[in-house]
Amino acid sequence: MDDKAGVSSFWVEENDGKAQNPIKKKRKYRNQKKEFDGWGSTSLIRFLQSIGRDRSNELTQSEVTDVVNEYVKQNNLISATKKKRVVCDQRLHLLFGRKTIGRLKINELLESHFAENRGKSDDDIFFNLDDDSDDEDAVGTSQTPKSASLERKSQPKKLAREKPKSCFAAIIPFNIKLVYLRRSLVEELLKNHETFERKVIGGFIRIKCDPNDYLRKNSHQLLQVTGVKKSSGINAGILLQVSGFFKDISINMLSDEYFSEEECKDLHQRVKDGLLKKPMIVDVEKMARALHEDMTKHVLSELLCSLVFQLLHSCRIQ
Repeated sequence: MDDKAGVSSFWVEENDGKAQNPIKKKRKYRNQKKEFDGWGSTSLIRFLQSIGRDRSNELTQSEVTDVVNEYVKQNNLISATKKKRVVCDQRLHLLFGRKTIGRLKINELLESHFAENRGKSDDDIFFNLDDDSDDEDAVGTSQTPKSASLERKSQPKKLAREKPKSCFAAIIPFNIKLVYLRRSLVEELLKNHETFERKVIGGFIRIKCDPNDYLRKNSHQLLQVTGVKKSSGINAGILLQVSGFFKDISINMLSDEYFSEEECKDLHQRVKDGLLKKPMIVDVEKMARALHEDMTKHVLSELLCSLVFQLLHSCRIQ
Protein backbone atom coordinates (compact mmCIF):
# COMPACT_ATOMS: atom_id res chain seq x y z
CA MET A 1 0.00 0.00 0.00
CA ASP A 2 1.36 3.45 -0.90
CA ASP A 3 1.87 5.87 1.99
CA LYS A 4 1.26 8.90 -0.20
CA ALA A 5 -2.13 7.83 -1.44
CA GLY A 6 -4.72 6.02 0.62
CA VAL A 7 -7.65 3.81 -0.23
CA SER A 8 -9.71 6.79 -1.36
CA SER A 9 -7.25 7.70 -4.15
CA PHE A 10 -7.36 6.11 -7.61
CA TRP A 11 -5.68 6.62 -10.93
CA VAL A 12 -8.13 7.65 -13.63
CA GLU A 13 -7.77 9.30 -17.02
CA GLU A 14 -7.60 13.12 -16.97
CA ASN A 15 -8.62 15.57 -19.71
CA ASP A 16 -8.07 19.30 -19.09
CA GLY A 17 -8.07 18.67 -15.36
CA LYS A 18 -11.35 16.75 -15.36
CA ALA A 19 -11.62 13.03 -14.63
CA GLN A 20 -12.57 11.10 -17.74
CA ASN A 21 -13.43 7.61 -18.76
CA PRO A 22 -10.04 5.83 -19.15
CA ILE A 23 -11.09 4.28 -22.45
CA LYS A 24 -9.79 6.64 -25.11
CA LYS A 25 -11.89 8.30 -27.78
CA LYS A 26 -15.39 7.16 -26.94
CA ARG A 27 -18.57 8.07 -28.76
CA LYS A 28 -21.82 7.79 -26.89
CA TYR A 29 -25.14 6.59 -28.26
CA ARG A 30 -28.42 6.98 -26.42
CA ASN A 31 -30.50 3.84 -26.60
CA GLN A 32 -34.06 3.24 -25.44
CA LYS A 33 -34.50 1.28 -22.25
CA LYS A 34 -34.62 -2.43 -22.91
CA GLU A 35 -37.60 -4.62 -22.10
CA PHE A 36 -36.81 -7.83 -20.29
CA ASP A 37 -38.33 -11.28 -20.48
CA GLY A 38 -37.08 -13.04 -17.38
CA TRP A 39 -33.29 -13.17 -17.13
CA GLY A 40 -32.60 -11.58 -20.52
CA SER A 41 -33.77 -8.73 -22.70
CA THR A 42 -36.67 -9.36 -25.07
CA SER A 43 -34.35 -8.97 -28.08
CA LEU A 44 -31.87 -11.48 -26.66
CA ILE A 45 -34.56 -14.04 -25.83
CA ARG A 46 -36.03 -13.65 -29.35
CA PHE A 47 -32.59 -14.12 -30.89
CA LEU A 48 -31.99 -17.35 -28.95
CA GLN A 49 -35.49 -18.54 -29.88
CA SER A 50 -34.90 -17.77 -33.58
CA ILE A 51 -31.79 -19.98 -33.72
CA GLY A 52 -33.43 -22.83 -31.83
CA ARG A 53 -31.69 -22.40 -28.47
CA ASP A 54 -33.45 -23.29 -25.22
CA ARG A 55 -34.13 -19.95 -23.53
CA SER A 56 -35.96 -21.32 -20.48
CA ASN A 57 -32.68 -22.11 -18.72
CA GLU A 58 -30.71 -19.00 -17.78
CA LEU A 59 -27.41 -18.60 -19.63
CA THR A 60 -24.38 -16.66 -18.44
CA GLN A 61 -22.95 -13.75 -20.39
CA SER A 62 -19.93 -15.82 -21.47
CA GLU A 63 -22.21 -18.64 -22.65
CA VAL A 64 -24.29 -16.26 -24.76
CA THR A 65 -21.07 -14.76 -26.15
CA ASP A 66 -20.02 -18.25 -27.25
CA VAL A 67 -23.45 -18.77 -28.85
CA VAL A 68 -23.17 -15.52 -30.82
CA ASN A 69 -19.59 -16.27 -31.90
CA GLU A 70 -20.64 -19.72 -33.09
CA TYR A 71 -23.58 -18.20 -34.96
CA VAL A 72 -21.24 -15.72 -36.67
CA LYS A 73 -18.88 -18.53 -37.65
CA GLN A 74 -21.61 -20.82 -38.98
CA ASN A 75 -23.19 -18.06 -41.04
CA ASN A 76 -19.89 -16.64 -42.33
CA LEU A 77 -20.62 -13.12 -41.07
CA ILE A 78 -17.00 -11.95 -40.75
CA SER A 79 -16.32 -8.90 -42.91
CA ALA A 80 -14.33 -9.72 -46.04
CA THR A 81 -12.24 -6.55 -45.73
CA LYS A 82 -12.05 -6.14 -41.94
CA LYS A 83 -11.49 -9.47 -40.21
CA LYS A 84 -12.11 -7.97 -36.77
CA ARG A 85 -15.65 -6.90 -37.70
CA VAL A 86 -18.91 -8.80 -37.93
CA VAL A 87 -21.46 -7.93 -40.58
CA CYS A 88 -24.81 -8.26 -38.79
CA ASP A 89 -27.58 -10.15 -40.53
CA GLN A 90 -31.22 -9.46 -39.66
CA ARG A 91 -31.10 -11.43 -36.39
CA LEU A 92 -27.94 -9.75 -35.10
CA HIS A 93 -29.17 -6.33 -36.26
CA LEU A 94 -32.31 -6.77 -34.16
CA LEU A 95 -30.14 -7.80 -31.22
CA PHE A 96 -27.44 -5.10 -31.39
CA GLY A 97 -29.14 -2.39 -33.49
CA ARG A 98 -26.16 -2.01 -35.83
CA LYS A 99 -25.04 -3.18 -39.26
CA THR A 100 -21.54 -4.07 -38.08
CA ILE A 101 -19.90 -4.71 -34.70
CA GLY A 102 -16.39 -5.49 -33.52
CA ARG A 103 -15.74 -9.20 -32.89
CA LEU A 104 -14.00 -8.42 -29.61
CA LYS A 105 -16.89 -6.21 -28.47
CA ILE A 106 -19.58 -8.91 -28.58
CA ASN A 107 -19.22 -9.78 -24.89
CA GLU A 108 -19.29 -6.12 -23.86
CA LEU A 109 -22.34 -5.34 -26.02
CA LEU A 110 -24.25 -8.26 -24.51
CA GLU A 111 -23.83 -6.97 -20.96
CA SER A 112 -26.85 -4.68 -21.09
CA HIS A 113 -29.06 -7.56 -22.26
CA PHE A 114 -28.95 -9.31 -18.86
CA ALA A 115 -31.47 -8.42 -16.18
CA GLU A 116 -28.78 -8.53 -13.49
CA ASN A 117 -27.04 -5.59 -15.22
CA ARG A 118 -30.24 -3.62 -15.77
CA GLY A 119 -29.29 -0.77 -13.46
CA LYS A 120 -25.85 -0.34 -15.01
CA SER A 121 -26.51 0.11 -18.71
CA ASP A 122 -30.20 0.56 -19.54
CA ASP A 123 -29.71 3.98 -21.07
CA ASP A 124 -26.27 4.15 -22.63
CA ILE A 125 -24.17 2.11 -25.02
CA PHE A 126 -20.55 3.06 -25.69
CA PHE A 127 -18.44 2.30 -28.74
CA ASN A 128 -14.81 3.01 -29.57
CA LEU A 129 -14.29 5.30 -32.51
CA ASP A 130 -12.34 2.60 -34.30
CA ASP A 131 -15.23 0.22 -33.62
CA ASP A 132 -17.85 2.54 -35.08
CA SER A 133 -17.87 2.65 -38.86
CA ASP A 134 -21.64 2.91 -39.37
CA ASP A 135 -22.76 5.99 -37.45
CA GLU A 136 -26.04 6.24 -39.36
CA ASP A 137 -27.03 2.73 -38.32
CA ALA A 138 -27.03 3.25 -34.57
CA VAL A 139 -30.44 3.11 -32.95
CA GLY A 140 -31.65 6.52 -31.69
CA THR A 141 -28.23 8.13 -31.98
CA SER A 142 -27.21 11.47 -30.59
CA GLN A 143 -23.91 11.96 -32.31
CA THR A 144 -20.82 13.89 -31.31
CA PRO A 145 -19.18 15.81 -34.21
CA LYS A 146 -16.49 13.61 -35.74
CA SER A 147 -13.97 16.44 -36.00
CA ALA A 148 -14.16 17.17 -32.27
CA SER A 149 -13.64 13.49 -31.42
CA LEU A 150 -10.68 13.10 -33.74
CA GLU A 151 -9.02 16.27 -32.43
CA ARG A 152 -9.23 15.11 -28.82
CA LYS A 153 -5.75 14.05 -27.74
CA SER A 154 -4.81 11.39 -25.24
CA GLN A 155 -4.17 12.95 -21.84
CA PRO A 156 -1.70 11.62 -19.23
CA LYS A 157 -3.03 9.77 -16.20
CA LYS A 158 -3.37 11.83 -13.06
CA LEU A 159 -4.05 10.87 -9.45
CA ALA A 160 -7.57 12.05 -8.66
CA ARG A 161 -8.80 12.23 -5.08
CA GLU A 162 -12.08 13.78 -6.16
CA LYS A 163 -13.43 11.27 -8.67
CA PRO A 164 -16.83 10.77 -10.30
CA LYS A 165 -18.35 7.41 -9.40
CA SER A 166 -19.17 6.62 -13.03
CA CYS A 167 -15.50 6.55 -14.11
CA PHE A 168 -13.59 3.37 -14.80
CA ALA A 169 -10.49 2.64 -12.75
CA ALA A 170 -7.27 2.54 -14.75
CA ILE A 171 -5.71 -0.93 -15.06
CA ILE A 172 -2.34 -0.11 -13.52
CA PRO A 173 -0.36 -1.74 -10.67
CA PHE A 174 -1.29 0.98 -8.13
CA ASN A 175 -5.03 0.29 -8.46
CA ILE A 176 -4.77 -3.49 -8.74
CA LYS A 177 -2.61 -3.71 -5.59
CA LEU A 178 -5.47 -2.17 -3.60
CA VAL A 179 -7.62 -5.25 -4.27
CA TYR A 180 -4.95 -7.92 -4.93
CA LEU A 181 -5.51 -11.20 -3.08
CA ARG A 182 -2.39 -13.22 -2.28
CA ARG A 183 -2.92 -16.81 -1.19
CA SER A 184 -1.88 -16.20 2.43
CA LEU A 185 -4.29 -13.25 2.65
CA VAL A 186 -7.16 -15.32 1.25
CA GLU A 187 -6.42 -18.04 3.81
CA GLU A 188 -6.65 -15.44 6.57
CA LEU A 189 -9.92 -14.07 5.18
CA LEU A 190 -11.35 -17.59 5.05
CA LYS A 191 -11.24 -17.77 8.85
CA ASN A 192 -14.28 -15.48 8.91
CA HIS A 193 -16.89 -17.21 6.72
CA GLU A 194 -19.45 -14.45 7.20
CA THR A 195 -17.33 -11.77 5.51
CA PHE A 196 -15.21 -13.94 3.20
CA GLU A 197 -17.40 -13.70 0.10
CA ARG A 198 -17.87 -9.93 0.43
CA LYS A 199 -14.12 -9.37 0.72
CA VAL A 200 -12.93 -11.53 -2.18
CA ILE A 201 -15.52 -11.01 -4.93
CA GLY A 202 -14.21 -8.30 -7.24
CA GLY A 203 -10.59 -8.77 -6.17
CA PHE A 204 -7.75 -9.98 -8.38
CA ILE A 205 -5.81 -13.21 -7.94
CA ARG A 206 -2.64 -14.52 -9.61
CA ILE A 207 -2.25 -18.08 -10.90
CA LYS A 208 0.16 -19.97 -13.13
CA CYS A 209 -0.53 -20.01 -16.85
CA ASP A 210 -0.97 -23.25 -18.74
CA PRO A 211 2.60 -24.35 -19.67
CA ASN A 212 1.22 -25.70 -22.96
CA ASP A 213 -0.13 -22.29 -23.95
CA TYR A 214 2.75 -21.01 -26.07
CA LEU A 215 0.93 -17.73 -26.79
CA ARG A 216 1.33 -16.64 -23.18
CA LYS A 217 4.26 -14.30 -22.62
CA ASN A 218 4.15 -14.48 -18.82
CA SER A 219 4.40 -17.41 -16.42
CA HIS A 220 1.40 -16.13 -14.42
CA GLN A 221 -1.78 -14.20 -15.13
CA LEU A 222 -4.14 -11.99 -13.15
CA LEU A 223 -7.81 -12.95 -12.93
CA GLN A 224 -10.79 -11.25 -11.26
CA VAL A 225 -12.92 -13.15 -8.73
CA THR A 226 -16.62 -13.16 -9.65
CA GLY A 227 -18.03 -15.70 -7.19
CA VAL A 228 -17.42 -18.24 -4.43
CA LYS A 229 -18.73 -21.77 -4.13
CA LYS A 230 -18.13 -24.95 -2.15
CA SER A 231 -16.68 -27.97 -3.91
CA SER A 232 -18.10 -31.45 -3.42
CA GLY A 233 -16.43 -34.78 -2.80
CA ILE A 234 -13.87 -36.05 -0.31
CA ASN A 235 -11.61 -33.01 -0.56
CA ALA A 236 -14.43 -30.48 -0.25
CA GLY A 237 -13.34 -26.88 0.04
CA ILE A 238 -13.85 -23.35 -1.22
CA LEU A 239 -13.51 -22.62 -4.92
CA LEU A 240 -13.19 -19.20 -6.51
CA GLN A 241 -15.06 -18.45 -9.73
CA VAL A 242 -13.17 -16.08 -12.01
CA SER A 243 -13.98 -14.21 -15.21
CA GLY A 244 -12.41 -15.29 -18.49
CA PHE A 245 -11.29 -18.69 -17.15
CA PHE A 246 -12.75 -22.08 -17.97
CA LYS A 247 -12.65 -23.65 -14.50
CA ASP A 248 -12.97 -22.73 -10.85
CA ILE A 249 -9.84 -22.03 -8.81
CA SER A 250 -8.92 -23.67 -5.51
CA ILE A 251 -7.14 -21.52 -2.94
CA ASN A 252 -3.96 -23.60 -3.06
CA MET A 253 -3.61 -22.63 -6.75
CA LEU A 254 -3.20 -18.95 -5.85
CA SER A 255 0.18 -17.29 -5.93
CA ASP A 256 1.55 -15.79 -2.73
CA GLU A 257 3.90 -13.49 -4.62
CA TYR A 258 3.16 -10.03 -5.99
CA PHE A 259 2.35 -9.64 -9.66
CA SER A 260 4.66 -8.06 -12.21
CA GLU A 261 4.09 -4.96 -14.31
CA GLU A 262 3.99 -7.12 -17.44
CA GLU A 263 1.19 -9.24 -15.93
CA CYS A 264 -0.75 -6.05 -15.22
CA LYS A 265 -0.26 -4.95 -18.83
CA ASP A 266 -1.61 -8.33 -19.98
CA LEU A 267 -4.69 -7.79 -17.77
CA HIS A 268 -5.16 -4.33 -19.26
CA GLN A 269 -5.03 -5.76 -22.79
CA ARG A 270 -7.66 -8.41 -21.99
CA VAL A 271 -9.95 -5.72 -20.58
CA LYS A 272 -9.31 -3.55 -23.64
CA ASP A 273 -10.18 -6.50 -25.91
CA GLY A 274 -13.53 -6.92 -24.14
CA LEU A 275 -12.61 -10.28 -22.60
CA LEU A 276 -13.05 -8.90 -19.07
CA LYS A 277 -15.26 -6.21 -17.57
CA LYS A 278 -13.78 -2.78 -17.00
CA PRO A 279 -13.57 -2.22 -13.21
CA MET A 280 -15.58 0.74 -11.94
CA ILE A 281 -13.95 3.09 -9.44
CA VAL A 282 -16.93 2.77 -7.08
CA ASP A 283 -16.49 -1.03 -6.98
CA VAL A 284 -12.71 -0.87 -6.51
CA GLU A 285 -13.10 1.70 -3.75
CA LYS A 286 -15.74 -0.36 -1.94
CA MET A 287 -13.58 -3.48 -1.96
CA ALA A 288 -10.36 -1.62 -1.11
CA ARG A 289 -12.03 -0.17 1.99
CA ALA A 290 -13.27 -3.62 3.02
CA LEU A 291 -9.78 -5.12 2.59
CA HIS A 292 -7.66 -2.28 3.94
CA GLU A 293 -7.59 -3.38 7.58
CA ASP A 294 -7.01 -7.06 6.71
CA MET A 295 -4.21 -6.20 4.27
CA THR A 296 -2.51 -3.94 6.81
CA LYS A 297 -2.64 -6.59 9.56
CA HIS A 298 -1.40 -9.23 7.14
CA VAL A 299 1.60 -7.17 6.01
CA LEU A 300 2.51 -6.23 9.60
CA SER A 301 2.25 -9.88 10.64
CA GLU A 302 4.60 -10.91 7.84
CA LEU A 303 7.09 -8.18 8.75
CA LEU A 304 7.02 -9.24 12.40
CA CYS A 305 7.61 -12.88 11.51
CA SER A 306 10.49 -11.88 9.26
CA LEU A 307 12.11 -9.79 12.01
CA VAL A 308 11.75 -12.62 14.56
CA PHE A 309 13.28 -15.08 12.11
CA GLN A 310 16.23 -12.75 11.45
CA LEU A 311 16.72 -12.22 15.18
CA LEU A 312 16.74 -15.96 15.92
CA HIS A 313 19.05 -16.62 13.02
CA SER A 314 21.43 -13.93 14.27
CA CYS A 315 21.44 -15.41 17.79
CA ARG A 316 22.31 -18.86 16.46
CA ILE A 317 25.25 -17.54 14.49
CA GLN A 318 26.71 -15.81 17.55
